[in-house]
This record gives sequence, structure tokens and C-alpha cells, in this order.
Amino acid sequence: MEKRDIELVRALQNEEIFLTERPFHEAARMLGWTVEEVLERVRGLKEAGVIRRFGAALTPRNAGFKSNSMIAWDVPDLRAEEAGSLMAEHPRVSHCYIRPRFEGFPFNIYTMVHGNSPEDLARIVDELAALAASSSYRALHSLREFKKSSPVYYPKALEPQDA
Repeated sequence: MEKRDIELVRALQNEEIFLTERPFHEAARMLGWTVEEVLERVRGLKEAGVIRRFGAALTPRNAGFKSNSMIAWDVPDLRAEEAGSLMAEHPRVSHCYIRPRFEGFPFNIYTMVHGNSPEDLARIVDELAALAASSSYRALHSLREFKKSSPVYYPKALEPQDA
């Protein structure tokens, strides 16, 4: 990544721009660039796969979803890609990953599922079980949230200080 790209990423993840009507204009102002420069570099980073998307993120509890669980699924490895893709399309799944199995914990797909109530969450898990063609899963219910924030890439605090 070029230094200007890192500066742009820092500006785009700055919380100040999320409350503005024109976030790319605000990023340009912060950087001292033109809006066209910001948009051109964002397009380039998107085409290169560095930036996947730009958008708002909701906190599930603040959006009204009171029942949240990480569901660990045991899906045959040959079906994991297909099942994971199907489950990822469900509107109440915010995260979906394939991960390695561990001794004593045979699960390979993990979905973060959000429901309005325990009953709603159970119904969604049933729908996902049908999509995955698997009834072997473990629900890891959220009891307490310690942190909910987006990752910060290239934080200034980690830069080497000039001697």
C-alpha cells in the first residue's frame, strides 16, 4: 500500500465522516485532496480488492435484535462451500465462516445469527439447518457484549515515532 492509500483508509474509517451527508467530500476535506482524487483512489482500491465495500454497520442489539448466537455447524466437508454460501445469504446471518475442525469440537461452519426473541432465533436456526442439510450444530448464545466496533486499519498509534 502506498502512503497516500494508507492516509485515505485512515480518513475513510474516521468516525467524523459517518455523520455527514457526503462522506467522500468530508474525507477529501480532511486529506486536502479533491473529491475526484478521493473517488479515483477508492475505485482503484476497490478494483484491487483492498476495499470490499463502504457502508454503515449496525449493532444488532441497538437495531432491536435481542437474541444473538454464534452457531457452530458440523457439515460434511464436501458440502461446506455450498452450505456456507446458502446460509450466508440468509438475511439474519451477519457473519459466516468455514474454519478448521478441532479435536473434540467437530464443527466447520460458523454463523452469527440475530433474532428478535429466543423463539425467533430458534426458527431461524431451523431454517439454516434445512439449508445446510445438517442437524448437527451447537448454539453459542451471546450473554454479554464486551466490544462491538469495526476494525481500525493503520492506526496512527502503531506508527514508529521519529527519534
